[in-house]
Order: sequence, then structure tokens, then C-alpha cells
Amino acid sequence: MKEHLQEIEDDQDILILSRPKQNAGFVVLTMSEYESLKETAHLLSTQANTLRLMKGIKEANAGKAVIKKLSFK
Repeated sequence: MKEHLQEIEDDQDILILSRPKQNAGFVVLTMSEYESLKETAHLLSTQANTLRLMKGIKEANAGKAVIKKLSFK
């Protein structure tokens, strides 16, 4: 198991443990991958936000992105 966990961490991959007789399973992933999935789910949690994000991606792909430098004081 230690080798599998190290491989998951190194490759940013997941490990699926299935229990066919119980019709259940488990997923093992890194904390950063889990946090990324949570963030994506949050960003896409409302239709309005999803549409706003898709519009932004479309504009960026069309070269209409505006790059701004942020200043933190």
C-alpha cells in the first residue's frame, strides 16, 4: 500500500479500491487533488456561475482576455 500511495502522490493520480461483492468502493487521492475537485464543484455549483466561467473561457480563447497586474500592499 505504501508504494501505491507514493505513486499516487508522485503522479497526482488516484487509486480506486473496489468491493464488487458489496457493490461499493473507495477512492484514494492526494489532498491537493481533493481540494481541486472541491473548488471545481464550488465554481460550477450554480448555473449563473457556470455560464459566467464558460463565457470567460470563450473570451480568453478568442484572444479577448485582459491581463491586469495586481498590487498587494
